[in-house]
Amino acid sequence: MNKLLLLLTLLFVTQTFSQKKIYYKDIVDDCITTSSTDAAMLDDVVYNCIKDKYISNYDFTSINGETISTKDINVPIVLLTAATWCAPCWGEIPALNKMVEKYDGKVKFIMLFWDMEKGVKRMAEKLDKRIFLVPSKEKLKNKSSIRISGFIHKLDYPSAYLITENKKILDFKRGALTPTKSRSKDEANKINEKELDDFIKHVVK
Repeated sequence: MNKLLLLLTLLFVTQTFSQKKIYYKDIVDDCITTSSTDAAMLDDVVYNCIKDKYISNYDFTSINGETISTKDINVPIVLLTAATWCAPCWGEIPALNKMVEKYDGKVKFIMLFWDMEKGVKRMAEKLDKRIFLVPSKEKLKNKSSIRISGFIHKLDYPSAYLITENKKILDFKRGALTPTKSRSKDEANKINEKELDDFIKHVVK
C-alpha cells in the first residue's frame, strides 16, 4: 500500500512539473551566452533555450507610433529580428514579402530591429506594409543582440521565432541566402521562400 502511494505521488509530481510552463524571458540571459555560428551549438541552444518555451506579454511600438500587445494577438506570430547593416536581412525581403501575402490574416508578422527608428525607415521602404516594424530605443554594443520592451534576442540576424496562438515558441530559424557569383538573385529568392514557407506552415491550420 505504501509503495503504491509513493508511486502515485511520484507520478503526480512528474506530471505537475511536465505541465509547468517555462517562459523564455526567465531563462534567456543564463541559457544563451553566445551567438555562435556553429550549427551544432545553435541546435543545442534552440532545443534547450527556445523551443517549447512560452513568451510573456510584450508591448511593442512600431515606427508609426502604434503599440501592439502580444497577448491580444489571436493568431500565430512570426517574430523576426533584423538589422539594416545585415546583408542577408535585405536578401530575405522578397521571400518575406511573399510569405506576408500568402499568410495574410492567418499569421502576424512582427520585426524587431537592432537599429533605431531612422535606420528602420530605410528598410521599411522595401518591406510589406503589413509587417509590424519595431525599432530599438538604443543601439546595443553587442550587435548580435536586441532588447526591446523586455524581449531579449541574442542570436544574430536574420532570425525568426515561430510562436503558436497559445504563445509557445514552436520553432526558431536563423539565416538567409544572398546572391553570389554562382547563385542568382532568383535562385536565392526561391530558396529563401521555400525555407520560410516550410518554417511557417506548421502553425497554420
